[in-house]
Amino acid sequence: MSRSVLVAVLLIGAGVAPMLSSVAAQQAAPQPTFRSSVDLVTIDVVATTANGAPVHNLKVEDFELLEDGVPQAIQTFQFVDLSRTSAIRALPPGIASNEVEPGGLFVVVLDELGLQVDDIAQARRVAERFFKETLLPNDYVAFVRSGTDSGFFLTSDRTLALNTIPQARGLRERNFGIEQPGAAPAAGTPAPDAAASLAELDSEIEVFGPGENGRQSFKVLFGVVEQLRRIPARRKAVLWFSRGGDLPLNYFEAVERPRGTDDDVLSKLVDTARAANVAIYTVDPRGIETPAAETGRDGTPFDTTVVRDLAGATGGRALLGNDSNAALVRVAAENRAYYLIGYAPSPSANKTRARKLSVKTRAPGVSLLHRRVYLPSTGNQTTALSLIESAMPVPGLPIALSPSAVAGEGNRRGIIVPFEIGSGLTDGTAVDYTVVALDPAGKMAARASGTVKAQGGRALGEARLAVDARIYQVRVAGKVSGDASSEGLAFATVVVPAGKSKTPACSGFVFEQPGERPALRQYTRGAPMTISTIISAEKLNGRALAIGLGAAGGPVERTWPVQLGKPLADGLWRVALSLKPPLPGGHLEVRVIEDGFLLNESCRTEFVLK
Repeated sequence: MSRSVLVAVLLIGAGVAPMLSSVAAQQAAPQPTFRSSVDLVTIDVVATTANGAPVHNLKVEDFELLEDGVPQAIQTFQFVDLSRTSAIRALPPGIASNEVEPGGLFVVVLDELGLQVDDIAQARRVAERFFKETLLPNDYVAFVRSGTDSGFFLTSDRTLALNTIPQARGLRERNFGIEQPGAAPAAGTPAPDAAASLAELDSEIEVFGPGENGRQSFKVLFGVVEQLRRIPARRKAVLWFSRGGDLPLNYFEAVERPRGTDDDVLSKLVDTARAANVAIYTVDPRGIETPAAETGRDGTPFDTTVVRDLAGATGGRALLGNDSNAALVRVAAENRAYYLIGYAPSPSANKTRARKLSVKTRAPGVSLLHRRVYLPSTGNQTTALSLIESAMPVPGLPIALSPSAVAGEGNRRGIIVPFEIGSGLTDGTAVDYTVVALDPAGKMAARASGTVKAQGGRALGEARLAVDARIYQVRVAGKVSGDASSEGLAFATVVVPAGKSKTPACSGFVFEQPGERPALRQYTRGAPMTISTIISAEKLNGRALAIGLGAAGGPVERTWPVQLGKPLADGLWRVALSLKPPLPGGHLEVRVIEDGFLLNESCRTEFVLK
């Protein structure tokens, strides 16, 4: 599989197939559309009041755009308000699809190589709070650590990040990189186009000192920007938790700046971020105590507040105050509401020359935030990739999936992936599918593929993957046979437990019923059904556990005590509910409860009986 990166703006989200009609009704509100052209330069502009609130009512005549100080005609103009997408009803846990418009697009990078041990506890607290309290349900986010090989997973699911953040630490070790999802394991190797632009750089640095440690941090950040580069006509925000590396003072004073021995990677990072329209927000965990400068080993002063200038150079902000949580709330809000302004760049004999950009507004009391430079040399590069490798879901063909972990005795583990592809397909239409499980480093752990036939407008199937105990991103790609334009990709996160979780947690629900089902998570009332889940806990014996059933969103109407038998493995149990017909009808919810309360948010899901 090629190690290429994403290629287009894609619309993504979560959904449940049996209730597609109700989901469609919820999505009836106008959704934002994104327009771009290879002939136009698109700039995302954040407009805020003095207190940081986004301004939503500006018109094209309120803006003035200049290139190298010369006014330019604004040819396209659009206000994007992604905060409205979060009003869509949150869909059942454990089920995902590619049919809901995304909210904001964020990547959180914890710079372990540039943080001291004293910094990391505060950085972890702020990052975890951002994931738990600041993000909205439809925001898409990835979490990357610079001190280990990290997979790049943009997803609305917070499970992977919240399980990974506590592992972060402050350190100074070898060079690490970003792994392209599904790629062959090659630690620290960028995608092909990134490798070409970094060909002259060392792949690993063994001796660290002023400048060198920062170089490694910037190289990981460069890999993140490369992943985001081919999502056009969107504001893309990177939140970089770091002290900022070691750089010469006044590094950012000019666009055409001399490069020193320690800033080659940073130069490429800044250039690529500007060309890719990626805004880097820098978060220094030391807050207002950040010193102005420190002295390098040769006595040369180095600017440790480079976080200010890196943010300013790329259209982001430097968050240096002690109230990081409030600052991140503002960052999230301004990346969900912004203006897209397009113009035709002026012709130039030097087609690769950097152009300085300036956007001004005539509206009183309004401040603007945007990138300051356009670099045509890298603005329109394209890279081919296989569908399964895309960093964002592909909405061309509707796909829904509901993966669940299963476990046998000992160390045997697996994932069952029921899926549904298509809507309104002609009966008998052949749909080719590929299902993969990617581990936290972005490496492929298991793969299944095949062909399913459509019936009743959709094609249903199920894949079984043999994996080890860890967290995975499961991806389902589908393509109508013989129709290259009808393809889609959806993904979800699933935890395959090893056992003995400190907090009891379920690993998804498996539904078993004889006969064919009409849709994903939709079953018949006239046949027996078994619903089961795997629970990981240090201890379950002696706890008052029960399985509850009731109308979705309502109270539990009936309960069955859980009878625990022999554990599957140390700290791992399977619990099941067997129902005999006639079964209750309607949109139902099953939960694992303890003393009347939900055991864990992962221990519930919804299904339909007709």
